[in-house]
Amino acid sequence: MVASDKSRYVEVNITRETKPVAEKGFGLPLMLATHKDLDYKIYTDISEVAEDFAETTREYKLATRMFGQSPKIRELACYGTSYISGTDDVTALPAALNDLVKTNNDWFYLVSVESGDAEIKALCEWISTQEKIYGVTTKNIALTEELKGKYENVLVSVHDDEHSYHAEGLIAYGAPQVIGSYVFSHKQINGVGAAKLSNAEINTVIANNATTCINEMGWLINASGKAIGGEYLDVIQADYFLRARLREDVFQKLATVKKIPYTDAGIALIVAVMDTRFKSAYRQGIIAEDDNGEPDYQITFPRRKDIPKNTIAQRILPDINFRLVIAGGVEKVQINGVLTL
Repeated sequence: MVASDKSRYVEVNITRETKPVAEKGFGLPLMLATHKDLDYKIYTDISEVAEDFAETTREYKLATRMFGQSPKIRELACYGTSYISGTDDVTALPAALNDLVKTNNDWFYLVSVESGDAEIKALCEWISTQEKIYGVTTKNIALTEELKGKYENVLVSVHDDEHSYHAEGLIAYGAPQVIGSYVFSHKQINGVGAAKLSNAEINTVIANNATTCINEMGWLINASGKAIGGEYLDVIQADYFLRARLREDVFQKLATVKKIPYTDAGIALIVAVMDTRFKSAYRQGIIAEDDNGEPDYQITFPRRKDIPKNTIAQRILPDINFRLVIAGGVEKVQINGVLTL
């Protein structure tokens, strides 16, 4: 007699509340190609790029810079729209991106082979509407003055060879790493030499919240870690990362349980989700620690009795607020000392 895998006396029902919510990809750069139209695709190695773009193209050279960093990016997304600078309308670039994100939006960094002022401005405007980061290299120092303070999520590098793709290399350096574990200042980008800029020009670039590749004490390093808007780029990363993960975490809780009751206990379930995410963010280096060595954040939330009945009737849970201290990083050191006999 073959034993049955079920029992007539014992019934076991298990509900799986583990269905994953799609997570925003924070390690995936997108290369906007303009040599030709190309459907969205993912490259995992430079040899795959060579199947679509000749080694003489800007696309191949940019991809080489992206894949040439350490640690190496795992993937490079690519989307192509045929465009000729000075001939075609520059609005074709943001239009192409608008079409792309309708179906493929799981990428975080934007780079492009286009380095003209008009193209850079158009892409800056587009990226300002997104929780994504755009990296670009330009020859034009004056452009950094024009862009200064305008875009929180744009990394601009100035180099006498805009095809050195210095900013793009910085993007590739950060993409495979855990957000919160690194900063962009003082990093060496493989394949990029020092920009041919005077000290005065370098100082102007840095004052404009842009960066460049400099020779400092024999090291070829990135001069600054700021976005053109003035905030450090790692802070912008942390901001976007926490926004996305909190949305995903809370939605997953809403979507995978039968009900979150509108009670103090139900409110506590949402707060617990946030608490878990913040503890994780602390472990990965985003959140600082307080004087007691604990993650430095606070979550405030209302009790049911303090929420208007009309709001409860609409099933909206309001006024959950948090305050956290970003860990940041050390980028400049001041040392004072006294020598005596």
